[in-house]
Amino acid sequence: MLAGLLLGAAACTAQDGPSVDGTPVRVWATVYRLVEGRAQDGGIPIRNMGGRSIGPDVARSDWCAGALAGSLRVDGRVYNYAGVSGRPQASCSHGPSERVRWSRSPFANGTGAQDNPLHPFRTIACDLGWVGGSRAWVDGGYPAFGQQIYIPAAVGVVLPDGSVHDGVFICEDTGGAVTGNHIDVFLGPMPGPMSRVIERNPFDFVSHGDHQEVHAYLLPMPEADEPDRTGG
Repeated sequence: MLAGLLLGAAACTAQDGPSVDGTPVRVWATVYRLVEGRAQDGGIPIRNMGGRSIGPDVARSDWCAGALAGSLRVDGRVYNYAGVSGRPQASCSHGPSERVRWSRSPFANGTGAQDNPLHPFRTIACDLGWVGGSRAWVDGGYPAFGQQIYIPAAVGVVLPDGSVHDGVFICEDTGGAVTGNHIDVFLGPMPGPMSRVIERNPFDFVSHGDHQEVHAYLLPMPEADEPDRTGG
């Protein structure tokens, strides 16, 4: 999935002034995660769009956090946002989350916008023009699904596993609140309240309520292979 990362871009730093074959943009970032949920007898059920229970009952605070984030892992199984349906199931601080329904994900970290796996610290939710309230933000249009964004401020960031980020992220998810030049960076599985998640976020460029923008570059999509016209 990451084989197409632009090596030249990875070598640049914000101090050097990047030499990137890409479209300059400005973005502001938030973070989201895979919520680690606790199974709880008498908790909130995980139901699919048809109303059938497809997983264990979950502690209300975890269920609400997962509904807001769009993904929830309970007892090693991952459930993703499938839509909203029926009556509210829980009293959540974010009202629209109360009617969220779920589907099972085959991937360890959850499923993205095109049934693709999500990649911690690589996947970003972008405005691809698919959600209500979308606002064109790249040359009067939108990125393509799978397009890469290079953020110089992320270069050199040490991730929890000890690896070093090269500044390249992938638009492979969307979100109802992600519009215009807002991006949402996927951090993978993290327990606890969102305040703790924000503290553990390794990226300094993430906005903390002030919509602070940073420089970024939308990288060109790889050209499709030319069809073989030789008959071979």
